[in-house]
Amino acid sequence: MKDYREEIKKVGIGGTPQLCQDALIEVIEDLFEGKVYIGQEGYKPLKVYKQDLPIPLENDVDADTDAAAAPYIVVHMTNGQIASDDSPQTVEFSLIICTYDEGLKRDGFQDVSNIKEDIVQMLCTRPYFGGAFTVLKPITWALQNEDSAPYYFGAVNFNCTAPAMTQDTELEGMI
Repeated sequence: MKDYREEIKKVGIGGTPQLCQDALIEVIEDLFEGKVYIGQEGYKPLKVYKQDLPIPLENDVDADTDAAAAPYIVVHMTNGQIASDDSPQTVEFSLIICTYDEGLKRDGFQDVSNIKEDIVQMLCTRPYFGGAFTVLKPITWALQNEDSAPYYFGAVNFNCTAPAMTQDTELEGMI
């Protein structure tokens, strides 16, 4: 896994939330490497997308074929904050989980629940990643309430710290 401390130095002010998202995606991809989940036309690896699903190039004819995205996780960076001059930046993430199951028992929620649990356990046991980022608690999660079969959804929400540039940084350079 890449150590993002050097990358942070390269990009300077404003780059660290994006690098945090990139590092988080790497961690999630590593977590699910080699695992498969039910999808359109059988079992397939979990896809991880940055911020949004890709724009479909076709129309709805691919919705229930292997060309469709599910199963997937979207790593969505939702907002952030720098609370004070001496605090790190906090960045909020929402991981949107989607699986697909045409079975009559509607078991697709189980894959969502298992994926969610793998993520939560990883965030709790390995809260430091990318050499510069830390997962904060609370970590919250939710499963969908509405019926959207054969698609099933869930989410994991949490904040991470990322280095913050402050006014003191410019002052130090002048001294």
